[in-house]
Amino acid sequence: MNLIALQHVQVNVPPTMVPEVVVIIVGFGNAADVVLCLRALSRLRGGPGFDVFIAENGGPDAMDALLDALMGPDSPCAHPQDEPISSAPLSTAESVTFRLPRVDPGGDAVVHVLQMPENLGYAGGVNAWLRPLLDWPGWQAAWILNPDTEPTPTALFELAAYAARYGKGMVASRIISPTMRRGAHLCGLRWNKISSRTVSVEHPAQAILFGAPSDIEALMDAPDGASIYVARDLIERIGLMDERYFLYYEDLEWGFRAKALGELGYAHRARVAHKGGTTIGSSASRATRAPLAVYMEFRNRVLFVRERYPTWLRWALLIQLAHVACYLPAGSLRNMLAACRGLLAGLRGESGKPVEFLRTLEAPGTKSLHAADFPKFTGRAPVSAISPRPAAQR
Repeated sequence: MNLIALQHVQVNVPPTMVPEVVVIIVGFGNAADVVLCLRALSRLRGGPGFDVFIAENGGPDAMDALLDALMGPDSPCAHPQDEPISSAPLSTAESVTFRLPRVDPGGDAVVHVLQMPENLGYAGGVNAWLRPLLDWPGWQAAWILNPDTEPTPTALFELAAYAARYGKGMVASRIISPTMRRGAHLCGLRWNKISSRTVSVEHPAQAILFGAPSDIEALMDAPDGASIYVARDLIERIGLMDERYFLYYEDLEWGFRAKALGELGYAHRARVAHKGGTTIGSSASRATRAPLAVYMEFRNRVLFVRERYPTWLRWALLIQLAHVACYLPAGSLRNMLAACRGLLAGLRGESGKPVEFLRTLEAPGTKSLHAADFPKFTGRAPVSAISPRPAAQR
């Protein structure tokens, strides 16, 4: 990789170059997905202007692979420019910038790519961009996208229009399958206290097209984390994503904070295709799921219930034991043990990076970690990272 051919720029963004929307993508060694997502973003039309901010969590090799892909023949991006173009307000880190030509006559977007100092996790990667961006005046909303999503051309227009029309600070998209776009669609997430787990709010396509969005909103507790449109003002009121949820539940917890203020909305015309499971190996099959994904799911259920529904904790533990037992007939003793360890970790109050469990995965005689097994969420947020800003700083 010839880094001399790339341009590193810093800080000092002219106010006239500030976009209306900042699109944030967190990657972990999945450059091909990021390229497809950027290509879909280049086709957006009719909506507000935007720039893209990518946090690469996969280390130097993943960063090199991503830069190679963005400079490759299949990339939707133009090569880095000879003259500086706008950069994010980072005082200590440098970002590599590309120009993203758009079909919309409103102007091209700028893509900022930044390698994280370590794997900060999904919420950590999002927050690594949002923190400095909150000191950058002018933008009005952030659009958090998974790297394996492909928004349809009017998705951003519909999200911004719905947020403005109905006064919603956090708006969910209609998540569709890349291969079955006329089938059942995912509208958002809901916590089921009886089954003690997150369930998807799903409806057939016709029901969504002709039903009232308010009916869907009444069922939702949070947007699906693959696509979250959130107003800057709401971020300043409810705080950033909670990085204690190393893997899973960070989108649900953020949505709970928005819903408590009556700010949760659903834009059923904003369609976003999502592959799912390309970063962490979160297969729907109990037997083939990555053990780390199983561990984090069970641990964070306990964390979530303890914080949001403490009186339901005993019931939740009983139900989780039943969920654990389901792994045995599925033929996955390894994942059954991972689920048990996750429950115990939750009871001990573990949050953030599961250091001990990661050590067992890296121990001699066990399968080594790679992008399909390692989660996209790591680290733990300091209290200041998830607390609302004081009014004087807004």
